[in-house]
Amino acid sequence: MVEILDTTLREGEQAPGVTFSIEEKLSIANLLDDFGVDIIEAGHPVVSDDVFRGVKLISNQGYDADILAHCRAKKEDIDYAISCDVDWVGIFFCVSKKRLKQHFKLDLEKAIEQITNTITYAKDHGLKVRYTPEDSTRTEYEYLIKASRAAIEAGADRISIADTVGAMTPINMYNFVKKIKADLNVKLNVHCHNDLGLATANSLAAYEAGATLIDVTVNGIGERVGITPLSEICLALNCFYKVKKNWKLDRLAKISQIVSDYSDISIPPNMPIVGENAFLHKAGLHVSAVVNNPSHYELFPAELVGKKRDFILDKMAGIQTVRQKLEKMKLVANKDDVEKILNYAKLKRKGIVTENEILNFFTDYRNENIMF
Repeated sequence: MVEILDTTLREGEQAPGVTFSIEEKLSIANLLDDFGVDIIEAGHPVVSDDVFRGVKLISNQGYDADILAHCRAKKEDIDYAISCDVDWVGIFFCVSKKRLKQHFKLDLEKAIEQITNTITYAKDHGLKVRYTPEDSTRTEYEYLIKASRAAIEAGADRISIADTVGAMTPINMYNFVKKIKADLNVKLNVHCHNDLGLATANSLAAYEAGATLIDVTVNGIGERVGITPLSEICLALNCFYKVKKNWKLDRLAKISQIVSDYSDISIPPNMPIVGENAFLHKAGLHVSAVVNNPSHYELFPAELVGKKRDFILDKMAGIQTVRQKLEKMKLVANKDDVEKILNYAKLKRKGIVTENEILNFFTDYRNENIMF
């Protein structure tokens, strides 16, 4: 069964301009645990005192979700994680030739020694470990496999495949994870960045190839343009793969709005699932079909994710749209009223007909102060 690791509190806080207070982090963690994620990545404790305190606070809430701390392949990072009482550490170290030479100034053997020593140290202190060969998808395959095998031998419980710059396409990701799965006897996780807008597709491809855990953030926020969004992956797993877990999908809209408020990153109207437009229907034909049966133009019902459907009244509308608007507003209108409102919508130069305009129609039209 697939698992979800939410890293809003770590990856999400790496989004430009985002800083969560400790109170906000606790609020987000409460929401994520209630929603039903399997692991919460609470932060990188060595980064700052407030991150350390946030991770420690979250680790001691008694959540159903496991808590993971982000760590470099350094014992000092593990010591910080131990002090925070976390369940897991996520140890990351890139082993691509370019990075080893230009950044770390190490050869592969020395890098593996540092990685394995850190993993052994973490395991000796009772921690579960996942090792991430950062920038996995651009790392030379023989280096990736050699480092991962050494990590497993040292005690790593999982290997996380990181598409750190969003460099993969779905078919390439599928083939890549399939090959790794054949070469490594370990659970595979996946962490996909969204630089080309393919994070969700690549995550699903990895799942199809055998990855058993997917990293996400609320609203997809994260470094640069972010990673796979929680809402997209959970709905895709639910709709396409019939994954049935105890996720409270009807909380998604609320969670997204709260994280948007805390992060000061607005939810785009056209964001799938949680955006304002996700369940707004405009064309007259669409509206009449949705009134008959919402599944004609909705892959899943709005209520499933805590949203409500609505209809746009503008020049694209039909009679059914006007009737639905009036019903929603609890207004009684005769056939002539409906036709006149529709005619007004057809002639309006730009924008939608607002509820205030409809209310004004009932006041002004009947006082003959408005022409249609």
